[in-house]
Amino acid sequence: MITKSERSEGTEVPSHRPLPTDAESALRVLFDQHHTPMLRVAAVLVRDHQVAQDVVQDAFMAVYTNWPKIRNQDGAVGYLHRSVVNASRSYLRRRPVAERLARLRQHEQASAEETALKADLPPPLFAAMVALPRREREAVVLRYYLDLPEREAAEAMGLKPGSVKGYASRGLAKLRAVVVSGANTDGEQR
Repeated sequence: MITKSERSEGTEVPSHRPLPTDAESALRVLFDQHHTPMLRVAAVLVRDHQVAQDVVQDAFMAVYTNWPKIRNQDGAVGYLHRSVVNASRSYLRRRPVAERLARLRQHEQASAEETALKADLPPPLFAAMVALPRREREAVVLRYYLDLPEREAAEAMGLKPGSVKGYASRGLAKLRAVVVSGANTDGEQR
């Protein structure tokens, strides 16, 4: 820290250059002058160096992206500070949720439906079924595994019958491709 006496003795005090008007040059100046302090602030707030780097990078990108919208371009440093603090707060709000979900995923067990399907289907078909998007998987299971009419499947999914028909069609096409490719790799003919 520079004291009053050092200033009066002619010691050079770092000066902040005025910002250029174009976004790229302004960002370079801001980065040179403020990257390290912003990184320190973010690291203290989020207590994780990797996350702090991401927060600061995102803040600089926000300044660059919004440069034309920043009315007082001399206030860009304040915008950068607010971006770092807000992004850090946002991360801290999301972190507990992410940690809880990670713990839950560690203890996840297969559902009863997955267990029943796994017992009835060959492994490649089961893997393809699980890989389908949720709506397609639901439509295929309701229509063809449970053999429900379109109308009942639509009611169960909360959709119109035409939507169920589309989801089921796309899901079946994907499953068909898995079955056909599996048959071809086993040396069987179609």
